Amino acid sequence: MNTKNKPYPNRAPKKYPNKDLHGRVRFLNLQYKDFKRYQKFWVDLFGWDMFELPEAAGGQKPGSSTPSLLTATGPSYETWEGVVPGHMNIIAGYAGDDAEELEISYTMEIHMDEPVVKTADRVVKCGGSVYGEIPEDKEGWGAGGRFAVKDPNGNIWGLWRCPSSRTWDEAEAGWDKD
Repeated sequence: MNTKNKPYPNRAPKKYPNKDLHGRVRFLNLQYKDFKRYQKFWVDLFGWDMFELPEAAGGQKPGSSTPSLLTATGPSYETWEGVVPGHMNIIAGYAGDDAEELEISYTMEIHMDEPVVKTADRVVKCGGSVYGEIPEDKEGWGAGGRFAVKDPNGNIWGLWRCPSSRTWDEAEAGWDKD
């Protein structure tokens, strides 16, 4: 395939400008039915980090037999950021006893300073669709900036808007360093 004079091949890696992580894939989302088996597979086999999320972030009380987890493919810590560029953080949660198939999805960040409906409109304009409801636009780390879309191929993506209370003093796992 001749890629000369094409707009996308060999494009330089994206550098996220200050206060805008639009398009950064933030988390892989996994589900489990048996916590101990999930833990043994990912931690014992691959050496992934794993932390139980606080109740405010994951919904489960500390010490639950079905905890909400932050798992990471490489070194990580409980403040959601990986410490080594190139590693992925994973949010894992209990799927429920009745779940027949477990879903794998991703959460991607969207513009912090725009209403979520504006991003939803752009998704549709570019050939995708909104999957479910567009949330009420409100500040905070919860559901006010989170919704799902389908890309033109039918893949489901979680979109999430980081609230304006985010601090920009810490590096984003080295992604934006020259």
